[in-house]
Amino acid sequence: MIDWIGEIISNSFWQAVIKAVESALDYTFEFITQVIIQPTEPGRYLTNFYKYLKGVQFFAGGLLVIFVVLAVFRQISGVMYTSEKSMGTYFIHVTFAGALIYILPITVTRVFLPINNHLISFIDKIGFGASRIKDAFTTTWEGVIDLYILVILFLVLLIALWVLAIAGAIRYIETLLAILISPLVALSVINNSDGLQVWIREVIAIVFTQTIHFLILQILGSIMVGVKNIPIMMILSIGTIVVGLKGPQILRQYLYRTGTSSALVSAAGSAGRIGMMSMMFKR
Repeated sequence: MIDWIGEIISNSFWQAVIKAVESALDYTFEFITQVIIQPTEPGRYLTNFYKYLKGVQFFAGGLLVIFVVLAVFRQISGVMYTSEKSMGTYFIHVTFAGALIYILPITVTRVFLPINNHLISFIDKIGFGASRIKDAFTTTWEGVIDLYILVILFLVLLIALWVLAIAGAIRYIETLLAILISPLVALSVINNSDGLQVWIREVIAIVFTQTIHFLILQILGSIMVGVKNIPIMMILSIGTIVVGLKGPQILRQYLYRTGTSSALVSAAGSAGRIGMMSMMFKR
């Protein structure tokens, strides 16, 4: 009698766990589709995003005007900045900063994000589609449903997948913030600080983290389909997600060590100065 009651309780417990995992699996992939698989659109969840951006640009433009007025007063008083720049050089830097107030946000929304979205589309075409990744998880779940000890391991894998989804949500918010502060970053050009280099490095690391996360999902699907030993497959899957979470750090280290952001800033600065000088000479 006691054994029979214990078996009923045990079966009821595991049935509840199984239903909970199945519901969590569906909800997790719905979340992952929104924050990792779908193209990043800044105004999708923040409807007033572009109004906020215009406000920040207006504020940065006001600061730029103040900097120019201060420079004029310093020039009149005979005291220029410690860098001892000429007024002409300072004018070029101010003009370039004013252009960047509007160019930097566009660089993210019309250059970096479209490139990132095209990379995701390319990976999707040659690899697993989103539906196939979910099918791989469902197939694996059906294979472990009768082995209760593996249900716990699958639950750990599901939690790791949730952590990856949360990292994708954080990346989305960081992308919005990077765009919103870009007009203020543009002002760093005036005093030759490294603010623009740091911003470019961070933006590249943030934006293309989505590509890394999507690639991790592809690898995850391949492991779940190709590895027949279920415990090994789950351990490899958890390890794959952990590596995916390190994506932004890897990108930042690469950009810092190779000096890619410095090269981009130098190229942009040279092009901007040449363009402005040619316009001045034409006049």
